[in-house]
Amino acid sequence: MSPGSSSHIRARRSGFSMLEMMVVLVIVGITSSITVGRIERLMVNNRIQRAATAARNDLEAAFAIAARDRRPVRIGWDSTTMSLFVTDRAGTTAFRHTTLGMGGFGLRKRDVRFSTTPLEVYPNGFAQDTLTITIARSGTIKRVRMSRAGLVLVQ
Repeated sequence: MSPGSSSHIRARRSGFSMLEMMVVLVIVGITSSITVGRIERLMVNNRIQRAATAARNDLEAAFAIAARDRRPVRIGWDSTTMSLFVTDRAGTTAFRHTTLGMGGFGLRKRDVRFSTTPLEVYPNGFAQDTLTITIARSGTIKRVRMSRAGLVLVQ
């Protein structure tokens, strides 16, 4: 048969058409935009939960240190460095130091609120006052509540 005849079998092209590639890219783009939003929310939730747990651990440690050393300890908050610290009453010995800001959990100043600081914990197992630490970002809110008797809850 001659190449010009109508019964000539045409070779199949291999590869993808431009339309097929565009459909795949649109599907991948939609899927990734949905996934990235969820991953970001999960990361923020995880960061806030870890920060609240670290704050709870420091508050519980303050009561244990006061009882162990038989001396009052001070719980303080430095908003410039975004640091929660547990020191002796004079502030000369640091027992615990947790940075909730960019060096630690990546929180900003407006994300963390303390109801009262500084606050003293006495060796008899009681604190000067109650304390509430509110950590909030992107709609996620965790509250660390400490009673005068040393009960610390994350809500």
